[in-house]
Amino acid sequence: MLVPITYASERLSITWLETDNKPFFVDKSEQYPLGGLCNNITDLLIEAMPNFKHQKSLLPPKRLSKYLDDGHLACYACMIHRDKKTNRATYSIPTAVYPSFSVLSTEERALKIKQKHGNPVSLISLLTDANFIYGQNDARKFGSKLDAIAKNTKLYESAALSGTGSHANQALLSQLEHGYIDYTIDYPFVADYYNQQNQQNIQKLSIANPTQNVVFGAIGCSTNAPNNYAEKVLAEINEALKNKVLPSEKYQQSQRIWLEQSFPEFSTYYQHSILDPLKEPATDEITAPVDHP
Repeated sequence: MLVPITYASERLSITWLETDNKPFFVDKSEQYPLGGLCNNITDLLIEAMPNFKHQKSLLPPKRLSKYLDDGHLACYACMIHRDKKTNRATYSIPTAVYPSFSVLSTEERALKIKQKHGNPVSLISLLTDANFIYGQNDARKFGSKLDAIAKNTKLYESAALSGTGSHANQALLSQLEHGYIDYTIDYPFVADYYNQQNQQNIQKLSIANPTQNVVFGAIGCSTNAPNNYAEKVLAEINEALKNKVLPSEKYQQSQRIWLEQSFPEFSTYYQHSILDPLKEPATDEITAPVDHP
């Protein structure tokens, strides 16, 4: 008897990309039994999609971006959600809700920033003030609104860009702690993790201008992969997210552990912005429930 030819074996393979950038990816341990913010969702999707061949690959952030750009059969579980696909990635439904970005600085410099640029901070005013040295992980993206502001300021062109090798977030905050830079922009929970690990007191300053909303996370799969790979794989990923991963208490707990300290409204936002839309009729266009950067 002839067996149907399965020519879609490539489609049934996913390389899950990971970095060592903490607290997004943290080795599971007694202290962190569920790993970092993005470990757990990868593991839960692997468990929920047994018909796929899964493997993991640990890459530095810039090489990870190139891996997606080059069209490998790969997905990354730790991207900022966008409504439309980009040249690099096509996105799943929203998987996570993060607090808005903060200005991170030392206690002494944070006081000077607040005195000069307000509290909450006017980011445009701060980014155009050459008296404060801005530092950034050179693979960091903030979403379209903040990216545009940062790139349109002349100060950004001379920013002290951190390398994107091992532990890029932690390396940048170490530069901040030791006075090589005066401030950076990142999620407040990145500072929480650094402070806990290094007994430091990196300050988190809210941003007033531009006004920000919460940030949504998503799975991103390579847009340039052949044979409509991203669309085919994401159809299956979205089903697993809706039916198994996002409603699970295990996944929600893995998020809550990291986020609630800086984002006490996490559970309310997660219910409203992640879980409630799962009950709505499907549409052709994925739209995040809140306008995001």
